[in-house]
Amino acid sequence: MSTVDANEPGTIVGRTNAQETNAREPNARGAGLAGAVAGEWIKLRSVRATPLSAAVALAAALFIGLIDYGSAADHWDTWTAAERARFDPVRYGFSGGFYIAVLAMGTLGTLAASSEYGTGQIRSTLAAVPRRGRLLLAKALVVVAAAGLFGQVLAVLTFLLGMRAIDGKHLAVSFGAPGVARAVIGCGFFLAAFALIGLALGFVLRHTAGALALLFGLFFLSPMLLEPFGDEASRYGLQGVFEGLGTTVTGAGGAERLAPTACFLTLAGYLAVALALAAVSLRRRDA
Repeated sequence: MSTVDANEPGTIVGRTNAQETNAREPNARGAGLAGAVAGEWIKLRSVRATPLSAAVALAAALFIGLIDYGSAADHWDTWTAAERARFDPVRYGFSGGFYIAVLAMGTLGTLAASSEYGTGQIRSTLAAVPRRGRLLLAKALVVVAAAGLFGQVLAVLTFLLGMRAIDGKHLAVSFGAPGVARAVIGCGFFLAAFALIGLALGFVLRHTAGALALLFGLFFLSPMLLEPFGDEASRYGLQGVFEGLGTTVTGAGGAERLAPTACFLTLAGYLAVALALAAVSLRRRDA
């Protein structure tokens, strides 16, 4: 039978220190990926901008989209043969109001990162999740899941309501028609990708206004920025990629738009560069 001598220095203290070290070890490692994702989801849904962005995107895309479709149906009889040939019943609904939805989801993604730097909450976040690569992955998973689900629902609703608005003129197409499902899903996917790019810029710039200005500039001004590299280079801007994803009629909008496969590959390139910059910035810079 063994006994513990209270006079032996370090016996009790040694065990106590070991127990304290073991107790602190999980906290030192930080939250696992599942815990980090759960925490980021709580933060995202508790931010006021989340429901506001979703409401603005939904209202703008559906309301303005229905107005555009209704206008096309009302003026169809007055259109020339060339205008009718260029009419794309799918792409028509993903212009105008849907652009506001794109910007709203981009804003949501940007705020998921930049708002924490503005409030100083990033220090608490990094204390809970010290592995910065894990933090970036957790935020990216939450943002892409929320924006992706919302984007697909909004894209399908825009398509269905739009087809109903032009059905009276026999202009509607079915979801199973060639290229239609790809275009609808592609436009919904673009919302998720744009939100991820916004998230990356939020980590890189750490300032909401600056990140949003750069994000919106990339979307609207990228064709002009790429124009010095040739006429075809402007097609690879973010706006051109979005338009190409939603196109189902070859002659609609001209032949300058990228093919669907090239659009997806170009968008993947944007995502890869943006997330790589975010990872480098997050790892090498202090909070």
